[in-house]
Amino acid sequence: ARRLIVGRLDPQAYAFYAWLMVGGFAPNMHIDVLPEQRIIYICVPKNASSRIKMTLSALLGRSLTSEWEANNRKWSGLKSPKQVGLTLFRRIATDQGALRFAFVRNPYARLVSCWINKFRNKPLIPIYPLIDSYLAWRQENDLSLPEGATRTLSFEEFVNFATTTALDRIDGHWHRQADLLNMPGIELNFVGKVESFTKDFMRVLDHVQASDALRADAVKPVNASDDVYWPNYYTTELANRVYKTYELDFERFQYPRKLPSQ
Repeated sequence: ARRLIVGRLDPQAYAFYAWLMVGGFAPNMHIDVLPEQRIIYICVPKNASSRIKMTLSALLGRSLTSEWEANNRKWSGLKSPKQVGLTLFRRIATDQGALRFAFVRNPYARLVSCWINKFRNKPLIPIYPLIDSYLAWRQENDLSLPEGATRTLSFEEFVNFATTTALDRIDGHWHRQADLLNMPGIELNFVGKVESFTKDFMRVLDHVQASDALRADAVKPVNASDDVYWPNYYTTELANRVYKTYELDFERFQYPRKLPSQ
């Protein structure tokens, strides 16, 4: 009902929001809006997103201690486009002085982090949302894949599943990054890299004139998987498959196809 009212009072804001929804970009899942700080953050999962959300939440006076709190709007205080209102959302999305940012990551490393954090050693039963997505896809497409309380998904099996579904918008954790960030009408004016997070995130903190204490806390890692030496998980065959699927990410964000020397 509120959206219909906005559609009459501010048709441009309504059309702007509807454009995102029709395109399947799930703005209320992937976008955090901080109106007072004039910030829009497009969250690409597994790209230091929990660390970023904890820092953005601190700007709102919240003190979070866990990844779960960072990704729960009730605890973090971070608002979606729908929550701040479509008119205000469009205003910040088109404000030349606002900061609209995201972070990207080497696709090889991102998949390893996703598997370790969301799939490794977890029973393949409908308990966790991402495993639910896997089981639903398996039921429709490939019953030969593992399932059950005594089964887990190997990294190779996860890569095969992720590369097969990377363009289907099943889940943002392994969806192609370039596609997630290609939101119509939202022009990013800063894209940082996880590999240089300590330096790049200062651009965000400079925008809000953050204190020294917040700057020191903002670069502390949240997930242990961030410290894993990810090249060890790849064979040449797996790497080739990942590159073929995520080639747009490698090219757009300038990541090398070749694995680091082991």
